[in-house]
Amino acid sequence: MLYRLEILLHLVKSLGLSKGVVLFFQGTSIKKKTALKIRNFKHPIILRPNTSDREVFSQVFVYKEFDIDLGFEPKTIIDGGANIGLASIYFKNKFPNATIIAVEPDKDNVDALRENLLHYTNIHIIKAGLWPRSTRLSISDKYNMGKWAMVTEEIDASKEQVTNTHTIDTITIDNILTEFNLERIDLLKLDIESAEKYLFSDNYLSWLPKTKAIIIELHDWMEDGCSKPFFAAINKAFQNYSLKLSGENVVVINKDIL
Repeated sequence: MLYRLEILLHLVKSLGLSKGVVLFFQGTSIKKKTALKIRNFKHPIILRPNTSDREVFSQVFVYKEFDIDLGFEPKTIIDGGANIGLASIYFKNKFPNATIIAVEPDKDNVDALRENLLHYTNIHIIKAGLWPRSTRLSISDKYNMGKWAMVTEEIDASKEQVTNTHTIDTITIDNILTEFNLERIDLLKLDIESAEKYLFSDNYLSWLPKTKAIIIELHDWMEDGCSKPFFAAINKAFQNYSLKLSGENVVVINKDIL
């Protein structure tokens, strides 16, 4: 009971009394496309009906999982696994001068992402899957969890032809640094549904030491072994770092370049 009351209070604080109460009693069952105007945010947020958008909204704006004191103001942010853009919106309102590169592999999510970010400047959208090398990935709701848990897996051309699997091109973080002429990543946010297991297994020493802060959700509950390559890579690339938790996220600050 106290937990639900806390959620209601957070919603009312963010949305106002009437909208907060309505969204609270709707729960996850939003029946129509909804535009929410959040206090202190410039533009409304669009949530799709019958999707996981409501849960993503709660993570970002109710539980405020990205309300983290980094100790500095990031100027360059990569939002890996951007979904419908809510983390990018949160970061852009908190750090208005930042350049944000939002990377999302799922077509439907990208369409919603573009709509949500339409009125924001200096946010770049890339429809691709983050991976340590150039290849093709399948993308699916592998665990039947909806649009906030789309899983990418490496495939070969013959399998793609036989199964007609939905596929997506990859982009590497080195590609992003080159394309946007970046010397450093101030903040790397990752929620890539087990792909972190592969991203931190290979070809990371060229970009990871240039990364000042990481906010990452690890998905060992989806696929065994997601955490191990991440922490192995951090310990290899960073001499000194701090670590803390924020909701479902692990936050790592690279003290080598602070």
